Amino acid sequence: MIIGVVYAVVIFLACVLGAIVGLGGGVFIRPIFDAIGYHNVMNISFFSSMAILTMAIVSTAKKMKDGLAIKPGMAVLISSGAVVGGFLGNELLRHLVGEMDNESVQLVQIIVTVIVLTVSIFATSKRDLRYELKSGAILPVIGVGLGLIAAFLGIGGGPINVPILMIFFGLPIKTATMYSIVIIFFSHASRLITMGFTTVGGYSYFDLRFLPFVVAAAALGGFFGANLSRVFSESVVKKLFICALLAVIVLNLYNGAVILWG
Repeated sequence: MIIGVVYAVVIFLACVLGAIVGLGGGVFIRPIFDAIGYHNVMNISFFSSMAILTMAIVSTAKKMKDGLAIKPGMAVLISSGAVVGGFLGNELLRHLVGEMDNESVQLVQIIVTVIVLTVSIFATSKRDLRYELKSGAILPVIGVGLGLIAAFLGIGGGPINVPILMIFFGLPIKTATMYSIVIIFFSHASRLITMGFTTVGGYSYFDLRFLPFVVAAAALGGFFGANLSRVFSESVVKKLFICALLAVIVLNLYNGAVILWG
């Protein structure tokens, strides 16, 4: 299966970079799979979420073993909101798929993705946009918003998780990437469960022949990415994060141009 090998290479590279900068990998996987054009929106979203979930498990375990600590209470509160947001985001996507054709849904995702990534680059670059919110009540609310956007776009959530965590909680980027990956895990676990129960035909609707390629590549990518993250400095991670977002904006604009004028 040539497509399976191509998917595996894309997922591996996306998850290596995603694990380093907290993007999850889906921000690269979805637009590249869109460009390949072998599967429809729902299958691409399923593969993307499965890869993201696998990467998040492997990467988090490796980073915690290496001693990168997080506050469990903060992680749980944000992630609980992300679970709800993941459910809402998947329902929104499912509704659009039922109301619009595949290319129209892709176009909506592309437009929203470009806007989100542009705002994320600006927010990450502005050093004076830093606060330290103390109220725990705001954490689940932020989690809902992050999970909804991540699940709807199928991008893992990192492009918004990282700058939001840096801005509102004053976290350095390496710590923000750790929290981001934990949030990604919960939002996409929720999303995958929802897909199984709400999609006509359940999991049999999806092209499960490709799962071994997806899971194996994501696990390897998460492992190697977590190792590289330990080596890079805060400034290097920040530069990689911004460069990655710029590259994905260009890729999404290309996909949008193909849909409109191809």
